[in-house]
Amino acid sequence: MSQVIQFEEVADYLAGGKDFIVELGEQTGIGSSSLLVRKCGKTILVDRGIGFEGYGDRKSITLPVGGNLKGMYIDIIIFTHVHADHSALIIPTLLNHPESRVVFSSKTFEELKIVLHDNLVNQNRVVRKAQKLGLPEPEVMFTEQDFIDFIQNTEMGFYEVVDTDEEDVWITWEDWPDWQFGFTFSGHTKGAFMSFVKAPDGDGLIFSGDVCGHDQETTEGVPTISQKFLKDGDFDKCKRIIFVTEATNGNRDREESLEETDARLKADLEKTRDRGGMALFPVFAINRGPNIVAKLVRLGFKVMVAGMVQKTIRAEIEPGLLDKWVADGTVMLLGSSGGREDRQRIIKAAAHGEYGFRPIVTSSATLDQGMSVAFAIEMLPIRENVLVSTGHRFDGSAMKEIFELNNKPLGLGHTTNLNTWDDHHHPIKKSVNFRCAIRHFDYTAHDYRKGLVRRIESLKPDIIFVKHCTEDGFHGLEEALREKIGESCPQIQWARHLNLFEI
Repeated sequence: MSQVIQFEEVADYLAGGKDFIVELGEQTGIGSSSLLVRKCGKTILVDRGIGFEGYGDRKSITLPVGGNLKGMYIDIIIFTHVHADHSALIIPTLLNHPESRVVFSSKTFEELKIVLHDNLVNQNRVVRKAQKLGLPEPEVMFTEQDFIDFIQNTEMGFYEVVDTDEEDVWITWEDWPDWQFGFTFSGHTKGAFMSFVKAPDGDGLIFSGDVCGHDQETTEGVPTISQKFLKDGDFDKCKRIIFVTEATNGNRDREESLEETDARLKADLEKTRDRGGMALFPVFAINRGPNIVAKLVRLGFKVMVAGMVQKTIRAEIEPGLLDKWVADGTVMLLGSSGGREDRQRIIKAAAHGEYGFRPIVTSSATLDQGMSVAFAIEMLPIRENVLVSTGHRFDGSAMKEIFELNNKPLGLGHTTNLNTWDDHHHPIKKSVNFRCAIRHFDYTAHDYRKGLVRRIESLKPDIIFVKHCTEDGFHGLEEALREKIGESCPQIQWARHLNLFEI
């Protein structure tokens, strides 16, 4: 049974003694993931992330409801992986819940140190801008001291840090009799895991986080869960299995093999090189950036790496291999030393091929911010060049706008406006007339529909909750499950924002 509630009603349900789940985020379908679960007298929080509505001038941060859940006693908080829609609020959440046990992976921690520091720098930049303009200072999510304390507390063992990239883990605590928690790598990105919970009443709960069954360049996919892992935790003996799964790609399957996609990408880049052009890959720094760098190297290209991707490749590509690539010139790093003028000189030189044909991999994939904007200003007007998208194109983003304009007759070209900064660090719009070729290659780090169905079949759940999806994603997975499993298909529910389900 489910009902739509207001957040203020959650306290009544917590006091009522019944078990339930409710998604506190994902107001727009995907993003700000934050699942609250009540089971056998314990309150479990799985993720606390942020989402984005719109991009460019219309971009606004979407937070899960409830602020920092202050005043709510949370027994355990699980952060499934580093991506902002799952863990961006980790510091303010932990600051307000010293009572909670906390679990995340060692690789997630390694990358959190990078992204949280970047967030801190951006926060400080916004504050300085407000001070300079005489405007009220915006509220910051966390301070530099909060960041330092989080790092130190983690290193001192205040939190349960697991290494699921290397081995499966089952955890028990003496003060939590008859509870078991299991964590196993999910294939989505470095450090991402699926969470398994055995409750005292015999129920088993599974939280998929984000999952990927197919291989990527820097991570191996996990198409099914290890039977040894399930047996080690006696999970097959659960009375009921309640499975909460993502369905980002619940309405679609892969249109071609990964090998075919790679072959198309290589052929496109070779054509671009032969006609004297350059290639720009705007990417998300976590997962996508390191994967694309490794893929391009494997396909035989030398690569220029810029922006935040220079930091994330250190966490996601084997250090010795990366050092070799840098030493032999296979990978060239833009670098962060030198002033603005020196950086602009290198950007212009790389964009115009002065370092030879090197596909440029840099953040961000939306083309609304980051180093990708500076490269795009130089590269989009040149017909011989190619702009390559390798992931989802978000509504309202400059990248999405460019692809929409590209579907119209080009004529003399189309003009788009990109966000950049003047010499005094004031935000401005730069009009760019783009004429270059535009390509999209599907390198998703999420399971396709067939993979989602296969995993659900293998785990044989009694109840399925689907989240982290659009309406099309939910109905696509629901239809595929009913078609595959038939009359024995279990109950399927869409765990939308503030839809509370008693379990």
